[in-house]
Amino acid sequence: MATTTQDLAITPETARAGEKQRANVLYHAAIFVIALLVLFLRRPDALLNAQFYAEDGARWFADAYHVGWRCLLIPDSGYLQTVSRLIGLAMQWIPFVLVPLFMNLCALSFQILPVNIFLSSRFETIPIKTRLLSSLLYLSIPNSFETHANTTNIQWHLALACLLLLLSRVPPTGIGRYLEAFLLALSVLDGASGMLLVPVAVALWWNRRKRRYATALAVLIPGVVLQTLVLLLSHSRRPAPNGASLARFVGVLGGQVFFSSVLGVRTSIRLFFEHVPWLLTAQTVALVVGVLIIGYAFWRGPWELRLFLFYSFLSLALALIHPVASFSGEYEQWQLLQTPGVANRYYFFPMLAFFAALIFMATQPARIGRFARYAALAVLALVPIGVLRDWRYKPFIDYDFKAYAVDFEHATSGTRLSIPINPDWQLILIKH
Repeated sequence: MATTTQDLAITPETARAGEKQRANVLYHAAIFVIALLVLFLRRPDALLNAQFYAEDGARWFADAYHVGWRCLLIPDSGYLQTVSRLIGLAMQWIPFVLVPLFMNLCALSFQILPVNIFLSSRFETIPIKTRLLSSLLYLSIPNSFETHANTTNIQWHLALACLLLLLSRVPPTGIGRYLEAFLLALSVLDGASGMLLVPVAVALWWNRRKRRYATALAVLIPGVVLQTLVLLLSHSRRPAPNGASLARFVGVLGGQVFFSSVLGVRTSIRLFFEHVPWLLTAQTVALVVGVLIIGYAFWRGPWELRLFLFYSFLSLALALIHPVASFSGEYEQWQLLQTPGVANRYYFFPMLAFFAALIFMATQPARIGRFARYAALAVLALVPIGVLRDWRYKPFIDYDFKAYAVDFEHATSGTRLSIPINPDWQLILIKH
């Protein structure tokens, strides 16, 4: 059939839709670039002198190199960590000297993903100024160096992205529905943080009765069943004595979550290791103030904020039941967890929840009492102290990875190489 001129004509509606789509792509590209610049400034060596970090090299890359796709079946710390292992598999096609750089770029992309989602039309019901402030605080959050620019901790940022997708009131359309389902499936197969999305999806389905939440549950539940079986049958999570106590709980929640998120982990480290006698008092005050703020925001906040707070502190509660703060059995885990700078990945969501509560109380005067609003503003006024003190992450120790990469490339088949990587680990490779 011949094509007519009318068939090729572009209607004004089609032209406007095309312009809107191009503008949207440019908008999100600009968000990504700006966010990447902010994260780059916090630790430039992540890109300028990229090196492997912990499991990035010793697990994800090494296992993919030695056993191929079968590494997807190997649990680590009790769970399948599929995204990290998929990235390790993809890195087999990259020149070895560039692998740490590309892994860091993958990690930074997942770290930025929640910003793109929160600043999208999915959250247009929240004023753009509030979303911009929240996104900037997320990118500059204190006490978070462990989750920065490494593949091992992608699961936290991916879970946050999926949590935001579930909480958004604007439903996905077109290809967005499939992308949302894909991200949910990835998250639930990438550790415990993805598994905790199930109670959130159940609560949203019960409250909103929308088909999208039934679909989300259909995607999440099979992964939860698989992860639970792996956790119960693999025995891959290392046993470690907890050493729980009330004083240590104050140090964890009051010191690590509330105090360090406001005044910075560097402030906490200095006070902790100088054995300042009033530190426990300061942590107790921070605990009381933080719990009151969280409780008030939960009471007065919208349904979505309540679920965000619930998810965040549920993740902390489950982490405290069986944490792995160190591979060494020399110290009890809660003893380590109360130490500033140790395992701050566990405090990622609780700190975000604390900031979400503060921002809600500071920006919603119609729903918040005057005293509570001023209290939130006073705490937020202190946050720049922590942001500035924790702004620059300490550079990784330079083990001259490029020199080891050259040795590896020129090694003969069967050669065993031991490459030092941060933080004081070894990457063992046997050349194919």
